[in-house]
Amino acid sequence: MPRHPTHIGIAFFTSEGFPMQWVIVLSSCQHFNSIVWCGTIIESVNGWVESWTICENSPATYAPHLSLLGVIKVETVNKEASDIVRSISNLAWKAQESRNCDGGKKYPPSDEYVRQVVLHLCREKTITLPPRVKVTFATHIEGRISKLREKPASKINMYPIIPIGEGDVIFGRTKA
Repeated sequence: MPRHPTHIGIAFFTSEGFPMQWVIVLSSCQHFNSIVWCGTIIESVNGWVESWTICENSPATYAPHLSLLGVIKVETVNKEASDIVRSISNLAWKAQESRNCDGGKKYPPSDEYVRQVVLHLCREKTITLPPRVKVTFATHIEGRISKLREKPASKINMYPIIPIGEGDVIFGRTKA
């Protein structure tokens, strides 16, 4: 049976007074405005754990109380989203083991989780990143976040999607 392509991205959510939330997003649509798997870390009764949620029509529905800044598109692969989620879950990321997370921080860094996920997908040969992006991932992503802020949507209910490398900005819709 042929596999459906999955678009892998990183969505960024903001709220005044809180750190920016990074979320892995997986969709069958290049505009990320169909059913989207959203993965990040959340606090539960068992501490900080990985959480996956299926959102309809847009990553904006993942956290409606937050503002969706935009999406950085990482790559399109010929694998089912559920297979990618399973691979990421095999990483068994633990907030307590994060190199940036000490016990005194209230919010573990979602950016560290996303960085580990993207590098895991590279090691598993699910995605391929240019060497300059892998080596300076945090710096490169910060530059792409700046580009997202420069490219606000021209219409209401839209958000920018930029490639992790070079390429044109496209826009997704928060409402289908």
